[in-house]
Amino acid sequence: MPPAWTCPDCGRIFNRANTKHSCGTGDRDAMLAGKPAELVVLYEKLERAAKSHGAIEIVSKDRYALFRTTRIFADVVFMKDALRLALQLDRVIDDPIFFKTAQDPRGRVQQVAKLRTRADLRTIEPYLAEAYRYASK
Repeated sequence: MPPAWTCPDCGRIFNRANTKHSCGTGDRDAMLAGKPAELVVLYEKLERAAKSHGAIEIVSKDRYALFRTTRIFADVVFMKDALRLALQLDRVIDDPIFFKTAQDPRGRVQQVAKLRTRADLRTIEPYLAEAYRYASK
């Protein structure tokens, strides 16, 4: 499906025309500043894993990052002791890594996990790939 709209000011591409947004993609360095070193390393590995699936845009602000194709497929929030990762999927996944699931009437599913270790990241990687594929449809 071709993108419906490109913002004339910032060049970002969206599926819906005239999507409300803040122009630009934020400041990654500012987002990472002052965060616990082990979470920064984990975030950087998560970011690399997301980018390995294809072209993505990362919008960062304060303590969060949004990973998107023309749709958001992952939302990362820095917590005190973990990365809170919300994946946008088209199905419910029964895996103990997820502590919260929400499904809307159209069948879109948001699954939420807390990542604290590289093992958590390894567990989540196949689901991250699935979320990327779902957002790329």
